[in-house]
Amino acid sequence: MRGTGLCNRGHMLGFGVAVLGSVLLAHAFDFFAHEYAHSFVAWGLGWKGDPLALHYGTAAIDNILLQQQIDENVDYAPIFASGRGWQAALIAAAGPLLANGGTALICHRLIGRVAAPIVLWGLVWVDAFSTFNVWSYAPLRVLTSHGDMALLARGLGISVWGLFPFVSAFAVWLVWRFACRALPVAQARLFPVDRQKIFSMTVLAVSLGFFSIPGFLGGYGPFCAVLGMVSVFMVLPVLLAAQQEPAGG
Repeated sequence: MRGTGLCNRGHMLGFGVAVLGSVLLAHAFDFFAHEYAHSFVAWGLGWKGDPLALHYGTAAIDNILLQQQIDENVDYAPIFASGRGWQAALIAAAGPLLANGGTALICHRLIGRVAAPIVLWGLVWVDAFSTFNVWSYAPLRVLTSHGDMALLARGLGISVWGLFPFVSAFAVWLVWRFACRALPVAQARLFPVDRQKIFSMTVLAVSLGFFSIPGFLGGYGPFCAVLGMVSVFMVLPVLLAAQQEPAGG
C-alpha cells in the first residue's frame, strides 16, 4: 500500500509538472502567433517596415515566462488618420480572430486524427489557449474603450455594442467545439474511464480561468469585470459539467 501511495503521488506530481510546462509553452505559442499576426498584417499593408519588430521588453522573469512586456509594436494613429480604418480593423482582428481563432480550428481538426499521446496532449493545450484567448477578447473584452476589439469596432465604423454579438458568437462556437467535441475525444484517448475526466476538467479550469483574469483586473471597465465573473462562476461550471457527457455527444 505504501508503495502504491508513493507511486500515485509521483503520478500526481508528474501530471502537475506536465500541466505547468504545457501552460507555459502553449501560452508562448499562442502569444507570439497573436502578436506576429498583428505585425505581419501591418507590414503587408505597408504600415510597418519590419514584421519581426515587436516590442520585446526586458529579460525579466515575467517576460521570459509569460511575455508580459511584449506587444505588436503597431502604431494605429496614422492608419486612422489616413482614413483607412478598414486596414486598422484588419490588423486589430488578425491577432485574436485570425491567428488564435484559426489555430483553434486547425487544432480541432487534428485532435480527431492524431493518435500519438504526446502530440495529442500538446494539441489540446494549444487548442485550449487559442480558444480561450479568443474568449478573453470576445465576449470578455469587447465592451471597452481600448484594445483589439475597440480598434476593430472603430475601424469598421461601428460601436463596440454593435460588434459584440458577432465576435461573441464566433467565440462561443469555438468554445463549444473545443469543450464539447474535441476535448472529450482527447480525454477518452489519453486516459481510462476511471480517471473521472480529470484531464479535460483540468484543461478547462486552467485555460478558462487564466484568460478570464484580464476582466477582473479592472483595466477594461465594469462590463468586462462582470463578464469575467460570469466566465469563471457560470460558464466554467457548465463546461465542466459537459465533460460528464459521452465523448462527441
